[in-house]
Amino acid sequence: MRKLFLLITILSFSFANSQVAVSRVLDVKQGQMEKMMEGVAKKTKMYNSEADDAQWYTFQIMSGANAQNLWRVQIAENLAALDDVDTEGNAYWEKTVGDLHESGAVRRWGKANPASYTPELSELKPLTRALFFNFDPTKSDEFWNFRVKLANAHKEAGTSIYMETWWCSSGCDGSGAVVFYYFKDYAEQMSANQEIQKAVEKYNELYGNDAYEYDLEKMIESLMPNGQRIRDLMFLPELSSPLSY
Repeated sequence: MRKLFLLITILSFSFANSQVAVSRVLDVKQGQMEKMMEGVAKKTKMYNSEADDAQWYTFQIMSGANAQNLWRVQIAENLAALDDVDTEGNAYWEKTVGDLHESGAVRRWGKANPASYTPELSELKPLTRALFFNFDPTKSDEFWNFRVKLANAHKEAGTSIYMETWWCSSGCDGSGAVVFYYFKDYAEQMSANQEIQKAVEKYNELYGNDAYEYDLEKMIESLMPNGQRIRDLMFLPELSSPLSY
């Protein structure tokens, strides 16, 4: 119980002092995708390419009900940074692409640093595997226990898997989180099993024999009915703020 309390305390502190993100689906009108992409690229270059500008990143959705539409995400260093409204940039957006799309639900996320892992040698990997979860808030400890331990296992094993986890702080139906895995292409995604197995072996070495299977099962039990959705996304650097490595 003491270890669990410490875990929750660490998570709460890390979430409160982490990056935040605001996401929305852009449902592009039929026949307008090319014009939409050109407009988004131009707007982003003009208003979101400097370090002091709002940082926006664009993905194309590759699977699911919103396939072929866009997913636009603003990332800020903290919640207070969202108070800075880019009035000029927003006006330009409405003028150039506002009538080319409909905006879906807006959601706000917080970076779950203890449940994330970035390899030492990171590079641009545009293919993104997104796992969206909804979990029972009364079983959140089982969910986060597994995610944090898994990230630590990847770190200790030194795998090449880039895993980024965010928790939903507003706009979701219930308690939610999303885990992103980044790959160069589908071939690399298919070959990731070896690296994942390294993490599984390290997990059991760190936390005890069969700990991975036990904690995974508890995590699954924490999910709501139909509480996991998987989507493939493709990062579009031309429609995004510059990445820093």
